Amino acid sequence: MIAEVVSLEALRERLGKSTPRRQFLFKRFQMIFDLLHETRKVKHVYLFGSVAAAIPSPNDLDLLVIMAADFTIKGLTQKVLSVFTHYACRIRYNADVFWVTEGIGEKQIKAVLDVFSRNRMQEPQPLLEVMR
Repeated sequence: MIAEVVSLEALRERLGKSTPRRQFLFKRFQMIFDLLHETRKVKHVYLFGSVAAAIPSPNDLDLLVIMAADFTIKGLTQKVLSVFTHYACRIRYNADVFWVTEGIGEKQIKAVLDVFSRNRMQEPQPLLEVMR
């Protein structure tokens, strides 16, 4: 499945305004998005799951982030590091952020994208690549 590319503003208009829960989660997404870009190593940010599927009251955010091959968490501020630490991100931002570096190779990245383009019942689900 190929991801649909959307801007951050288009995402807000389309999926981040319709309910109070979506407004809350969009603000959390924007915080994560900004923190990821502080690293200057972000290559791709994908949103999937209930938010991307336009469910009125999604539980949380689900993201896949592809970082540059030379990315490392060493030297990150505690706030930025929290995005890359599963439980801290879950608690602070109501988000599950899965991340890899380009170093795993294009074939593996495509395989990961294929996994996240399907829901738990293996049915296709929206996969959105969010750009600045």
